[in-house]
Amino acid sequence: MKLGVFAVLFADLPLEQMLDRVASLGIEAVELGTGNYPGNAHCDPDVLLGDSAKQRELLDAVEKRGLTISALSCHGNPLHPDADFAREHHETWRKTARLAV
Repeated sequence: MKLGVFAVLFADLPLEQMLDRVASLGIEAVELGTGNYPGNAHCDPDVLLGDSAKQRELLDAVEKRGLTISALSCHGNPLHPDADFAREHHETWRKTARLAV
């Protein structure tokens, strides 16, 4: 078992600083927000999908600090009565699932 953190707690920090901070606390895993309610400060599927170099940069930054990505997080409400809101949240989920593969 690894000790992890929901990195959205550090959304005000740039990726590298957030990773340094959590690694310095002895944390071993990060859950990265990818949109909807958690936001996507450190892991934006629209930027990463289709760009293997950017994906590699993210993974390298995480692994360089001895960390692992425990989850990609896109909490949302794809069943919202507002069809546009629901569609947006569902699309974020779809992008997050594609990014996880």
